[in-house]
Amino acid sequence: MIRLYLDTADRAAAEPLLATGLFAGMTTNPAILRQAGLTGAAIPEVYRWATAAGAREVFFQAWGDDLVSKGRALRELGNEVVVKVVASLPGSAACAALAADSIPTLLTAVYAPGQAMIAAAAGATYIAPYLGRMDDAGRDGMADVLAMQEILAGTGTRILLASVRDVPSMVALARRGVRCFTFSPAVAEQLFADELTAAAVQAFEQESI
Repeated sequence: MIRLYLDTADRAAAEPLLATGLFAGMTTNPAILRQAGLTGAAIPEVYRWATAAGAREVFFQAWGDDLVSKGRALRELGNEVVVKVVASLPGSAACAALAADSIPTLLTAVYAPGQAMIAAAAGATYIAPYLGRMDDAGRDGMADVLAMQEILAGTGTRILLASVRDVPSMVALARRGVRCFTFSPAVAEQLFADELTAAAVQAFEQESI
């Protein structure tokens, strides 16, 4: 089953898309909160409106010196929270501790196939490879993501592809078995933009009785 997520904390952009029932939830991090003019203090309110709009999973990133305690506190907001931690040594260790508490987790900022092995060992629910940034760094992002997909086959850890900038990239990876994607509302709008479909809509409206 394909699962699509919105990579945003912008309420005006997210709510109408979540209300369609087509998107499984929202992914955020401190930078995304800041882009929406928010701070960490706004996380409970973001969780409230996102779930009210239909989000079944809302991703928030743990930060600070005690990632485990922060992750547990985030999870206390509700059952729809998935805790994100960065794929560093401390973050991976925190991921393992949170997963041992049956808290859904995502190991984020993943750039190399070896990090998928760490995520599976930690019991992460998801990993988030940053496809666009991998390509920007001169790596073959598509090949590395597919290598991660092979590594994770048969484990309980899934790829949630991030830093996605266009629909064709998603289509290419979906054809190879990647099932979860997170992207901006602007990319979400691209999913519905096809000139032939638009022409058909116009024709049907003209023929309506």
